[in-house]
Amino acid sequence: MNQAVNFFWTILCFIPVIGFWVVAGDVAYCYVFIGVSVICMIIPARILQLSNTPKFYERLGIKTIRKFVQNGDFANRYIRKGKPAYRIVADRASAMKYMNTILMYERYHFMCFVFFLLTAVYVMMISQYAMAVLIFLANVIYNICPILLQQYNKARVKRLLR
Repeated sequence: MNQAVNFFWTILCFIPVIGFWVVAGDVAYCYVFIGVSVICMIIPARILQLSNTPKFYERLGIKTIRKFVQNGDFANRYIRKGKPAYRIVADRASAMKYMNTILMYERYHFMCFVFFLLTAVYVMMISQYAMAVLIFLANVIYNICPILLQQYNKARVKRLLR
């Protein structure tokens, strides 16, 4: 179930970005943007963390977002029908392992965020405003929301580990 949710959001949000680059045909900028995005992964995660308190993210509506994502409320509810004991964080060891998973997801979505952002700005510069809006929206859905969700999860797990 989690992979189906992941696949859905990935396909939906990458369509405008990949569609633009396929039609544009000017892949030199695409390669530069990919390179910049990969380099941005060296930025420490602690610099990007907006808050260390779960309440901050809850005020942003993160619990609503959490319903519709991989390992989210709906996906977990579906999985628990077949495996009632299913838990991502069951003890200290699984919490530490999950922190590594959070970091991986956060880094991936940050890299994609930078790539989508650079692409959207480029698309605006060449006056394709409708496509730029689609890419900005895809960036919010596919990258900003998951980054906030991972930061929320990190704050919650850190609180549990204390």
